[in-house]
Amino acid sequence: MSRLKDLLKRDSLEKDIENIIEKFKTTSQVSKMMNPSFLACDINQQEITIGFPVQDNQLNEHDTMHAGFIAAAFDEAFGIMAAYLGQEKENVSINISLNCIKPIPMGDIIQITVKATSLGRMILTLTGECHLASNKLLTNTGLATFALV
Repeated sequence: MSRLKDLLKRDSLEKDIENIIEKFKTTSQVSKMMNPSFLACDINQQEITIGFPVQDNQLNEHDTMHAGFIAAAFDEAFGIMAAYLGQEKENVSINISLNCIKPIPMGDIIQITVKATSLGRMILTLTGECHLASNKLLTNTGLATFALV
């Protein structure tokens, strides 16, 4: 079994992710502002889902979520998974790519599902999908590469 599958099959996955989120919220102003929350995990699919409320201060002139805040939400969700998979190692994002498909309306909650696609000794690759909580509409996709340092 791969190291990635070993890490994601731990009984404590949900609790560990919740602890990482709380640590991020107490140590990062961005995390506190974005207000992530654990929604789900699927060990078989090697993924976690993190929710983010769409807040008034994140809206653009069209009353939809500003792309910069969408990117911040993806960075948070990817970072949570990277922190978990990196174990005790620090990690830094070295590339994040987003595709914008549909606008995100004010007052909704976005649900970003992050899937681990590869985990090496130094590099971690993640993919993500963002759906609206209200109707499950796919709004964005993303890809991230992290260095484990």
